[in-house]
Amino acid sequence: MSEAKPRRRLRPGLAGQVLIGLALGIATGLFFGELAASLKVIGQIFIGLLQMTVLPYILVSLVAALGRLSYGEAKTLALRGGMFIVLFWGVTLAAVVGIALSFPAWESATFFSSSLAEPERKLDFIQLYIPTNPFFALANTIVPAIVLFSLAMGLALIGAPGKATLLPNLQVIEDALMRIAGTVARTAPIGVFALVADAAGTMQVEALGRAQVYLLLYLGAALLLSLWVLPGLISVLTPLPFRRVVGHTQDALITAFATGSLLIVIPLMAERSKELLEEMGLRNPDAESAVDLMVPVNFNLPNMGKLLSLSFVLFAGWFSGNAVPVEQYPLFLVSGLVSFFGEVVVALPFLLDLMRIPSDFFQLFLPVDTVTGRFGTLLAAVHTIVQALLTAAAVSGAIRLRWVPLARYTIVSLALALAVFVGLRLFFEHVVPQKYRAYDQLVQMDLAIDRGEIKVLKPEEAEPLSEEGAGKRFAAIKKRGTLRVGYGSDRLPYVFHNADGKLVGYDVDLVHLLASELGVGLDFINIKPKDARRFLDEGRVDIVVGGIPVTPERTLQMRFTEPYMHATLGFVVRDHERKRFATIGQLKSAGALRIATFDVPYYNNLVRAALPKVELILIRSPADFFKAPEGQFDAMLASAEAGSAWTLIFPQFSVVVPKPNIVRGPLAIGTPKNAPELHEYVSTWVALKKENGTTRILYDHWILGQGAKSTRPRWSIIRDVLGWID
Repeated sequence: MSEAKPRRRLRPGLAGQVLIGLALGIATGLFFGELAASLKVIGQIFIGLLQMTVLPYILVSLVAALGRLSYGEAKTLALRGGMFIVLFWGVTLAAVVGIALSFPAWESATFFSSSLAEPERKLDFIQLYIPTNPFFALANTIVPAIVLFSLAMGLALIGAPGKATLLPNLQVIEDALMRIAGTVARTAPIGVFALVADAAGTMQVEALGRAQVYLLLYLGAALLLSLWVLPGLISVLTPLPFRRVVGHTQDALITAFATGSLLIVIPLMAERSKELLEEMGLRNPDAESAVDLMVPVNFNLPNMGKLLSLSFVLFAGWFSGNAVPVEQYPLFLVSGLVSFFGEVVVALPFLLDLMRIPSDFFQLFLPVDTVTGRFGTLLAAVHTIVQALLTAAAVSGAIRLRWVPLARYTIVSLALALAVFVGLRLFFEHVVPQKYRAYDQLVQMDLAIDRGEIKVLKPEEAEPLSEEGAGKRFAAIKKRGTLRVGYGSDRLPYVFHNADGKLVGYDVDLVHLLASELGVGLDFINIKPKDARRFLDEGRVDIVVGGIPVTPERTLQMRFTEPYMHATLGFVVRDHERKRFATIGQLKSAGALRIATFDVPYYNNLVRAALPKVELILIRSPADFFKAPEGQFDAMLASAEAGSAWTLIFPQFSVVVPKPNIVRGPLAIGTPKNAPELHEYVSTWVALKKENGTTRILYDHWILGQGAKSTRPRWSIIRDVLGWID
């Protein structure tokens, strides 16, 4: 009787193990939620080990790949590889425009952004690309400078007489680096599990919900380019079948997707590309040199995954109600292509500033990029492999131009693109329920510092103090047991009633804390601006608040404390008028504009001096401007901080701060002229609150709108379904 053969255990390959790690990571993150963040350290170790060989590999492989060529071969490689580089750039920029045209017609507005009052950023391309110290560039991971140095070394090596001695040694070093990278890659299932578990457990679903339009459009475009456009082009132009491009390189693609890093899979992509060349019978020294050159070079150029992120700038403009005009698309696309030679984290804020979009939107990009960034890295990896294969095939003379399959591929690609972009736009406009939420976010805000009950008195209920009591105001407040605060109407976001009828706002929060530290209660009295001095002097109110600008004229009516913040002078305009108010030069050439303004002579005189042709028209309330018929006013002069809050109620308007002359002014609490003791106390108290960060907290809460954001813990099965933890 023959012995039974032992049953062979089925063991998935590396790519299968990475997929299992990916699935387990998602499940772990969803189950444990924020507790899964403890696994992040394992993922960081994995990424660090992968990065260990990357910079040495880029240096050695580029020098060796170029050094093996002649000058004629290098020229041919540059021409043929450059042709595909430009082609893929054009395809990606077309996809960016397609994404922008797919944004639905939804109303939108945002809180104030500090970028409205910031100077424009400039990129220093010389510092980024010129390797004045190659060792410094290596130590600080300045990859573009490293690549330029490596290219210079490789080009110089082409004509070096003793290169035949050096090249075999470089090949040995390159092979050793590949062996190290391959060994580390075997731990990918563990590293991918840890990285994905951390991302799935800590990602804020609320933030992603706000950006669902960008998220779905980016994913649709990235998957279309990754799974059809790029592999399909390979199958049309070379003998390599469509499925082999993705199938044979899936371990590199999955690792890039899971880690969100293209850099760490550069050696793996190069090796898989050479194996595919061998399948096509094209693996020769020239083709290998093309791969070794194009893979690291393509990493440092604006790859398709990176370029597709340009669509976020257009999304941010649409989302904020400050959409980039179509006539500015050429400037935007060219500037984006150039700026993306650098890092995305530098380029995106620069482009947001260039397009006059609040750069604070970059903070929204960061959590969304935890999802889109992985698909972008997948696209970048496919692009790099396809770029290397097509360049190697072109150098080897293996490109086949078959016009009928090429035409069929082009028609199918265009049809799929239309289906993705038009389909998603129809989905957003007719399937996904959309409600303008910014107004609700504003009126549902509550106090950051709520220290007790308050009373809102009518002006006639506020009895005056005696002449002696008015002069000794501090003692009178203590005796009365309440601090009486006067405030004006229409003072968003400093004093207003929320949806529950509660008096809230920046200044309300501030005086809540003041009253608490004085040990007294709070009475609020709504007063008219013309009555402020009389009410203060008579002791009917002790202080006045409401985002009051400090001006020379107002110092004749009351004393002002230390400023608790500075506001930025700007214009509130209809969305389509933003461009006309973007710069002082454009305003001067705009002619006789009709500007609604308030009775603040100091700032009105500044505008008249800068823009002598404008007509300033006094109004009593911002509502007089917002509810006026279109054409009655061209703009409203107001602080950008207050104007932004009003645009949440009237989203068809936007705030513009004309460049380059940015005017800021202090806001302060008004105190009686006949109560110096009270003034000194409150002014000193405000200064101390500025020092300990209290005013910054309130600024973030009310002006930047952070108080409108949810602070609930991240949803998880262990907390929200099973209830095992609080």
